Amino acid sequence: MPFPTASILCSSYNSARYIDGYCRSLNNQLLPRFNVIYVDAASTDTSLERFKLFKFRDGIEVTIIECAEKVPIYQAWNMAIEVADTDYCMNFNTDDRLYPAALRTLLEYANVWPNVDVIYSRCYIVDDPDHHKIVNLFDWPEYSHSNLVKMCLCGPFPLLKRQTIIDAGLFNPEYSIVGDYEMWLRLSRRGSKFRKIPETIGSYFNNPAGLSTDKSLEVERTRQVHDIQEKYR
Repeated sequence: MPFPTASILCSSYNSARYIDGYCRSLNNQLLPRFNVIYVDAASTDTSLERFKLFKFRDGIEVTIIECAEKVPIYQAWNMAIEVADTDYCMNFNTDDRLYPAALRTLLEYANVWPNVDVIYSRCYIVDDPDHHKIVNLFDWPEYSHSNLVKMCLCGPFPLLKRQTIIDAGLFNPEYSIVGDYEMWLRLSRRGSKFRKIPETIGSYFNNPAGLSTDKSLEVERTRQVHDIQEKYR
């Protein structure tokens, strides 16, 4: 059986501060070959230009989708998934970082777990994506549907079987803040298989302006989470 293939999905809007470190994180991956699908959501800063100027190493195939107007993150992910032609996809945000062995490690597990749809890992929490001062560790519990209802335990960069996401109907943009959580619960309810690996494969930036942390979004975020948990309980 051939070794599985993967695409990195990136939705970027005004990410110039993070782009160089993000691209280096991709370039440093030990997996010889993979794809990157970069969706620029009509940025008004230099992030798209910086991404285009970056010299990616051989073996990384880059596709750029330029949106004429700003699109929500989950709509951007859907656009990237539809363009991808690989076995697996991974959503990977510009202010997070993957350790060099991350993608290779995940695909090695996928190779021995061909029936698993979602593979997730531990990750460190940092207060700056590039200076990497660790402030905490996300170490989620093992998967069960009841655990997933309690918390979004798949982390910031799970490996997803592409066809499984397509069969489930892609991400629902109506959940503009927690659309990933809705997808994991939808997959779980459909009987998709989840597995956690013991490795810590990257770092998550506790960005105060992020969808999961922005205090101005707290009321709507709480409403969406409650709605999803009640729907899939």
